[in-house]
Amino acid sequence: MCYDSSSTGRASVSKTEGCRFDSCLSCWWCRIRAVEAYQIVQFYEAIAGVSFFNIYKKEQGRAVRIGTAVGIIILTLLAIHWTMHRIIPTEPKYIQAIVSIVVGALGVLLAFIVVNRPKNADFMILTESEMRKVVWPTPAGVVRSTRLVILMTLGLAAMLWLVDSGFVWLFQKIHILR
Repeated sequence: MCYDSSSTGRASVSKTEGCRFDSCLSCWWCRIRAVEAYQIVQFYEAIAGVSFFNIYKKEQGRAVRIGTAVGIIILTLLAIHWTMHRIIPTEPKYIQAIVSIVVGALGVLLAFIVVNRPKNADFMILTESEMRKVVWPTPAGVVRSTRLVILMTLGLAAMLWLVDSGFVWLFQKIHILR
């Protein structure tokens, strides 16, 4: 049996205080088990109705999720390539195949978990919804903006060249540069 003790933080001074007639050690053990049980219940309530292989909010944020999964799979393929050529290039082919399969499976599993974790999935859904709100420029607008950026860059480069040439001429006149 477990009973609450006083909240003063002091040790019990009599058998009738705190743990009553049970030892304080079992009372603390009981409290720890109660907290663990509460945390387990909260965990299962948080994931109730969601099994591991269900896709969280399946119809939402599809493009961003696919892009994220493809990015993770590309990184996994690069990791396999790097492992084969840098880590175990001299190992037998069957070991290389096993390592490739394991790394590939871990990459696919990581992609699935990242894309379907509720916090990440909600972020990707919001990202896609914000991207749909963006007003994209027309091709003619892109060409005009690109021309403007190129002209401004060339103008700034010419201005800096003139200032630099002016300093070189000045320093040559006062004999700092020869």
